[in-house]
Amino acid sequence: MLKTIVSAYYCDSYDDEYHVQNIVDKTIKSLGNISDIIKPKSKILIKPNLLSAYTPDQAVTTHPAVVKAVVKLVKSLGAVPVIGDSPGNLLKGVEYLWKQTGMLDLAKEEQVELINFEVSGSVEVSIDHPAIKYIHITKALIDCDGIINIPKLKTHTFMGFTGGIKNFYGCIPGARKIEYHKLAPTQQDFSCLLSEIYRMLKEKVLFTLVDGVIGLEGNGPSLHGEKRKFGIIAGSYDTVSLDTFIFNVLGGKNKVFLKPLREKNLGNTDLHNIILVGDKLNKFDLKNIKFPVTRILNMVPRWIAVLIGKHLGKFFWLKPSVDQEKCVACLQCIKSCPVKAITLIGDGIKPVVNREKCISCFCCHELCTHKAVNIEESFLAKFFIK
Repeated sequence: MLKTIVSAYYCDSYDDEYHVQNIVDKTIKSLGNISDIIKPKSKILIKPNLLSAYTPDQAVTTHPAVVKAVVKLVKSLGAVPVIGDSPGNLLKGVEYLWKQTGMLDLAKEEQVELINFEVSGSVEVSIDHPAIKYIHITKALIDCDGIINIPKLKTHTFMGFTGGIKNFYGCIPGARKIEYHKLAPTQQDFSCLLSEIYRMLKEKVLFTLVDGVIGLEGNGPSLHGEKRKFGIIAGSYDTVSLDTFIFNVLGGKNKVFLKPLREKNLGNTDLHNIILVGDKLNKFDLKNIKFPVTRILNMVPRWIAVLIGKHLGKFFWLKPSVDQEKCVACLQCIKSCPVKAITLIGDGIKPVVNREKCISCFCCHELCTHKAVNIEESFLAKFFIK
């Protein structure tokens, strides 16, 4: 396999806009001649991670300083940037989300269009997946000439890690994301789905740039995660190489999400074929990362997981539970549950999780903006985790 380049530079803060711009420019230009892939007058869709209406200082969404630097770079090459995503939680509307994440101010300053994938239309495409034959992706991808992917560096309770490949799940509009979670309930099934989404988009992806200046460890990818200054901005023309590099440097052991990417030859998953340019690894804080408590679920081979579910399911489990005191009854958890395992019981106005129906996708945990959804572990699960 040909060698691929990952470029990484140290950045300790978002405070100095010019410094962030300089780091982003160096990171991208270290990959090769960017003017060869971004042509004048081309329409470039910039895809950040805008999970929900979080402020930049919460380190859940891609920081606007990084997005702005990419916008400026694209404009300097004579191309037309637009910013788009399909957030998981829009209870207060997309305008509120644009404002909270800093994208609204950015768009006004740079005169850039914001695209809501919920209303931009979608197209149905066939995929190679054991349970899903067709998926819908946003029409905005069809209408653009190229895609720049800007994920946030975070841990993830379901996937273990969320990076470049996972960020493309936001290209599926609205509630269909919930539907596909139901049809792909295991990490293996979901990894296969992600690989198919990336396969469809790969030819249009110009590069991926990860915002890892400050991200999340622990039970990410939202408020239950713990903020951590990784101090890194990294990029690659090959999204798979970038995810492989970062996941390995973080000490990730479960590489299930890389398997279908490798089998379909969608990118480089061999560290020996990745060339790192930029700053040396010891400049970044990437060691001894806390992975989610749910990592035990992702480390178990599928056939063992089936046996556990069949014989030890009552004793070995990790499930979400709603903290009734913190809950504000926004009901986002009910709306986000793909199998309708969260309901209002009796005369109650607060949601309750039905553990027997729950598939442990942790969408409710991810999308609750009030930290009201916790992860409970059975005694046996706690024994293995510790």
